[in-house]
This record gives sequence, structure tokens and C-alpha cells, in this order.
Amino acid sequence: MNTRLICRIVGMIALIVGGSMALSLPWSLPVCGQTAVFDARGFFGLLGSMVVCGVAGGGLWYFGRKEAAQRLLHREAIAVVGLSWLTASVLGACPFLLSGAGRGYTPDGQVVRMRFADAFFESASGFSGTGASVLGDVEDRRLISPAVLFWRSQTHFLGGLGIIVLFVALLGLGSASKALLRVEVAAPSQTSTHEQTRRAAMAFGAVFLALNALLTLLLLLQGLSLYDALCHAFGTIATGGFSTRNASVGHYRSPSVELTIVLFMLLGCTNFALLYFAAKGKIRRLFSDLEFRVYLSIAAVAVLLMTAALIRHHQASPLESLRLALFQCVSIQTNTGFATADFNRWPPFCKGLLLVLMYVGGCAGSTSCSVKVIRYIFLGKIVSLELQRSFRPGMVKHIRLGGVPVTDAEILKDVLVYVLLVGLISVAAWLALLAIEPLTTWTVQAQAGDKLLDCFSAVAATINGVGPGLGMFGPTANFGVLQPLSKILLSLLMLLGRIELFPILVLFLPGFWSRR
Repeated sequence: MNTRLICRIVGMIALIVGGSMALSLPWSLPVCGQTAVFDARGFFGLLGSMVVCGVAGGGLWYFGRKEAAQRLLHREAIAVVGLSWLTASVLGACPFLLSGAGRGYTPDGQVVRMRFADAFFESASGFSGTGASVLGDVEDRRLISPAVLFWRSQTHFLGGLGIIVLFVALLGLGSASKALLRVEVAAPSQTSTHEQTRRAAMAFGAVFLALNALLTLLLLLQGLSLYDALCHAFGTIATGGFSTRNASVGHYRSPSVELTIVLFMLLGCTNFALLYFAAKGKIRRLFSDLEFRVYLSIAAVAVLLMTAALIRHHQASPLESLRLALFQCVSIQTNTGFATADFNRWPPFCKGLLLVLMYVGGCAGSTSCSVKVIRYIFLGKIVSLELQRSFRPGMVKHIRLGGVPVTDAEILKDVLVYVLLVGLISVAAWLALLAIEPLTTWTVQAQAGDKLLDCFSAVAATINGVGPGLGMFGPTANFGVLQPLSKILLSLLMLLGRIELFPILVLFLPGFWSRR
């Protein structure tokens, strides 16, 4: 294991994270319209964080500077990806801590300052595109400054683009770029090796930037301020879900804003390679893709079922039920987590359907977390084939995807292992959360819930990058009531889900770091 080379690359990632904080600094100035006077707390909190990133990144880079010409092997690439996301999340927490951000108030009106577990949770949630939060009121400038609130949304932008994808697109690394992208974009796919080159990273970045720019423009035309438009664009395309409003997208009470965001949430969870080809005029390639068609079909069926349930239980008029169901089903399936209503008040079937959608996700090669549709397609084909072989033991037949036989047994094994791991980790984390959290967490809160269901929804919402869960962690609540250890646990689940489990899990295996 070439630790010096790993330190050099992680150090450069830290410098990129620190440098990007400069983009949030202008929002602390009155001229940008988010504060009446100079916001010294946010400005110097971000500036101090940039210094911390510079010192940490510069030190790591200096330590590994002599290894620039060394080849990055697969094991080292895994370490770089895992450590980069952990490092970015830790450094991304600095603006919250150094600006003195608060997550709420004590009964006597004192600000409850964010501790490391709170700041790390918020940062990991941003970079991983989860959108879960510990903040009780994002519109209260006593709790969080506008510049730091913008940084909070900006972490969606950086994480959605992909820290490693951004790094490769900006700096290359020669042959090492393929090793890094192979780990970062790990979902099973039948697409070509074009996606594992620097050119593919730049194409991915171009699509991502274009979608953000277009959505920002459309939201501006619909009356949002530049600040709100940018933050919601970051949260939509990265399928993150951080909002600058306590009521999320529901604050605007605008069907046109909701439909616009629904469209771009769907695009954000579409394979960016397909969007790239569609932008070049090859639209047929998009609609002929099996995963994309199944992805849209799942969303459509979920919306119809949800609409019928809301109408049946007299939650709203038929048209309003369709509007609510469309936004919430797409938001949860794409792992974005925006809300236009408190779905905690919806019928049990609706809440159960949303819980299932959390484990679906979008397409491979997108900003989505969760299991992803392509794995369910493979899983369905594997089950179908095994059922046929149960009564035709001599049958020789290959699984086909898009008419092409899948002969690589590793792909099928990886799908089964990944789905099994997600299930096992979810159950283990659920039990751990039940053990860590005292029952008083529920009994002292005005919005009491069911501890068993609430904890499971918290795990589902974080490992799948959704954000809001059910009950105590629903769309009108937050995760600030949890114990510090629970926040660290859920933060790790967010990162695990974002980078496909393995780059984080292997870091805790002693054998991974051995020289053999």
C-alpha cells in the first residue's frame, strides 16, 4: 500500500474542498441581498475553514509529493475514494463549527451550538446528497448565517458531481483516473469503458453543470431569488434535498415550481451518459435503455397507487392528490427528499410505499444513491432464471440485458452481494440505533412516534440518501434530537450509500492496509 501516494491525492482533494468554500463567501456581503449588514460570523467562519483545509491538504500533499509518478493500483484507488469522502465530510463540517452555527434553542431561549457530531452529520448529509439535517430552523439567521447555509447547499453540488469525478476532470492523473472512476462509479452497467476515462468525467461534469444552470434559470423566471434558485438547483440535480426554507419546496406553493423540480429530479437520477448522448441528438438511445424505461415505470406506478390511496382516504381532491403524489413519490424514489406536504399525516399505505421507494433509487451513472434500478433488473432476471432451472435442471440459458447476453458471472455475483450487504447493514444499523437511543428521546418530544418504525426509517433514509424519514424524522422534523453516537452512525451510513459501500467498509479491515 503506497500511503504517500494516497496522502498526496487526498491532500489535493482537501485543497479543492477548501478552495470551493470561497464561492460561499460573497453571500456574507450586504450587496448579495441575504444580509442587511456584513455577516462577519459566516465570512470568517468560512475563511478559517479554508485555512484549515489549506493546512491539512497542503500537509498531506507535501508528505506524498515524491510519489507523483507512481502508478495508482486498484487497492489504493479504493482507499483514495473512501478517505476522500471521509476527509471532505470532516473538512466540510468546519464552517458550521467555526461560524458558531446553532441547531436550535434551549427552553430558556439560548442557542444550542453545533458540536462535531452535528456538523459532521450536516456535512456528510450534504456531500452524500442525503439532505437529512439537524437544523431546527434554516430561516433563522441567529442559528446559521446565509453564507454557511449556502455552503451547506454547495456540498450537494460538490458531492453530486462526485469528488473523485471532479478531481479527475480537473487534474487528470493519467492511468490512475480509470482506477479512481472504476471505484467511484461502481454500479453494474453494460456501458463502454468510455465512462472510465477523463473524457467521460468531463462529459459527466458538463451534463451536471448544464442541468444546474438550466434549472437555476427556470427557477429565477418563476420568481425565486438567485440565492434560493441556486440552492434548490444544487439540491435537485444532486438529488440532495437541502432547502433554504423550513417548509422545503412546499414554501413556494407553486405548481409550476414543483413540476419543474420534479422533471429535474427525474433527470438527475437518469444515467448521465444517456443524457450526454441525448444532448448530442441520440434521443432514441435514451428511451431504448431498459433501465431508464423501468425507472420511469416504477415512478409512474407509484404515483398512481399513491394518488388512489390519497383520494380513497379523502386527503385531498383528485387533482391535488395527483400533485402531492407526483412530487413526493419522485422526490423519495430519486432520493432527493424535498417535500411539499407532511406525509407523516398520510395513510399507512402511503407511508409504507414511500419506505419501499427509498430502497429503489434511480439509474446507474447518475447522482442517485440507493440500490439502483439496474440491480433490481438483474435480480429479477436471476430469480426468473433460477425458477426456470428448478423444473428444467438441464437448461442452458444466459441472462440477457437489452438483448445482449451477460456472460460475466462477476456482475451477477456483485449484484447479489451488494443487495445482501445493504439489507444486512440496514438491519444491523437499525438494531444499533435502537440500542443507542433512550426511550426518552421519544417521550420528551411533542411529535412522539413509534421508536421501532422511526429508527428503521432513519436508517433507510440515510443509507439510501433520501433525507427525511417517518415519525420523529419526518419532513417537518429533524435529526437533532439524536445522541452524538447515533449521528455519527447515520453519517457513516450516508457515505456508505453514496459510494456503494465497499470504499468505506474496507477501510476498517486490518488486512486492507497490509503491505502484502
